[in-house]
Amino acid sequence: MSYSFFWTDRSRKDLEKLPPSITKRIVDKIESLSEDPHRTAERCEGYPWYHQRVGAYRAILEIDDTQLLISVLKVGPRKKVYDR
Repeated sequence: MSYSFFWTDRSRKDLEKLPPSITKRIVDKIESLSEDPHRTAERCEGYPWYHQRVGAYRAILEIDDTQLLISVLKVGPRKKVYDR
């Protein structure tokens, strides 16, 4: 069983702002979660979301185990990605 992905408009815009080499690393890392996202994605403390580390960058994820769906909500540098 494999999870599918949904990239929100916000996460796509976030990726467009990053250098292509960083974007590729982030996309590759997110796609590697398709078999078991809970293996490396960590829960955000006090929130229902998860985060995935990719160097100095983070991807904020929503993982739906009933529909086998990973929604990528936001992507950016660690210091800014948690800002609302």
